[in-house]
Amino acid sequence: MAKLPGNGRFLSASDPRDEAEKAASLTQSSLFRDATAPALAMAMEAAVVRHFHANEVIFREGEEGEAVYLIHKGSVKISRSNLKGKERIFTILPPGEVVGEMALVAETPRNATALCLDAVTTVALYRQDLRPILNRFPQLLWNLAAILARRLADSNREVEVLSTASTQACVAHALLTLYRRSAFEIAEDGSMVISFTHQDLAARTGNSRETVTRVLREFEAGGVVSTRPGAIKLLRPEALDDIIYGLRETD
Repeated sequence: MAKLPGNGRFLSASDPRDEAEKAASLTQSSLFRDATAPALAMAMEAAVVRHFHANEVIFREGEEGEAVYLIHKGSVKISRSNLKGKERIFTILPPGEVVGEMALVAETPRNATALCLDAVTTVALYRQDLRPILNRFPQLLWNLAAILARRLADSNREVEVLSTASTQACVAHALLTLYRRSAFEIAEDGSMVISFTHQDLAARTGNSRETVTRVLREFEAGGVVSTRPGAIKLLRPEALDDIIYGLRETD
């Protein structure tokens, strides 16, 4: 089987693992929520399973948006770099999420880079294959519209918080957003942990690493989080809302 455009590797179309992963990914994806059996069958025929290693790029900012990816396993970091090369992390997407839908719909270059934080399995649907499915099954268009509307609402909310709130509120908002998007993993002791460094959180909030470290120490003193090298453990997610809205003192 010839390699399709883009990064990643994939299985032969005859491999039974391929079919099982496609079926599981389609049924858990928000893009195919409430999809009919014919819609799923058409998508199964068109979809391609793509496997990526940790730290491998799915697509880069500025590339042509040729496919949308449904995350089946693993986590994907969405980020962008400015002219000086400074990274800004927008979000971490867990299994069940959709990656790359904006460039696919608008037919514009990718406006961000998608990087695998661990081993990632996706199901790719290419533009020429997805459009006939969307045209034939309007429910999927509504699902796509809902995904885009949620992303826009998240973006507007983030602009509001980052432009008007305190540094503590910005960091709390970043952690709460990651929590609500299921980016935290359940550790063996039942706690919620994310593999995120202080620098990652600084890139997520637009603050310096030193500032984020100071805020996390305040959160630790308040029993909201605990940290270790390369990871943040969330102890009290309910306290983050209070910090965002100024209802809880962190100093």
